[in-house]
Amino acid sequence: MKKNMALVACLLFSCPVVVTAQTNLVMRTWVSVNGNEVRAAFLREEDGRVFLQRPDGKVVATRRSRLSPDDLAWIDARSAKSAERFSFPRAKMVETNHMEQYRLIRRIIVETLTRLTNNARNDKRLAFVIRDAFTQYGWVSILADYYQDADGKAGKVKSLRFTPRAPVVLREAVAMVRDKFVLPFPETMDVRRVTIKGNAYWEVLSPPPYVSRILLAEEDHRGEVSTVNEFALFFPPPRE
Repeated sequence: MKKNMALVACLLFSCPVVVTAQTNLVMRTWVSVNGNEVRAAFLREEDGRVFLQRPDGKVVATRRSRLSPDDLAWIDARSAKSAERFSFPRAKMVETNHMEQYRLIRRIIVETLTRLTNNARNDKRLAFVIRDAFTQYGWVSILADYYQDADGKAGKVKSLRFTPRAPVVLREAVAMVRDKFVLPFPETMDVRRVTIKGNAYWEVLSPPPYVSRILLAEEDHRGEVSTVNEFALFFPPPRE
């Protein structure tokens, strides 16, 4: 029976990872998308992988995509309770007038950049934005990555990374995301702290549909007044 459980775990999850076992963990039954089950306790989620500890103390890892919807809902509900999360109302002019980095940055209508499908030529609008990042828009640099088109050339933009002149307080950074990228958000914007490959970010929740994810790279962690040193916007792939 123990050999069968180990076999199921290796089929459902990656091979066991050697770590120090944690005690006093809550065990539950995890189910894969193809119906396999394993008894284990949740340890953490990182870089799209879920780490679980079996009753024998061994740790196994699996991709989120391999777990059932019920398991994913359980993880997300638990993460929502434990994650550091803040809400920020729309910043008014009386507040933004005192935001130093905010006042240095010129607006870029990001949605128009996501509509460009051929970024291989340097006479395209996005190329000008990148070239003039500092002189026209106030950023130290703007870096772009692209999806490839049918000819293997730079097509639709995949991500944009903006580096400010100085670290930006989280409250100010959230206002910049809304106003300087001209993105539609509710009156109150929510952010949560996430860890990706060992690095801490503030994820801006509920972006518009033409933006798949927004991450603010954390430089100094001080809760609501944490500072960030990079704004990263990610975009969905082009439609077939």
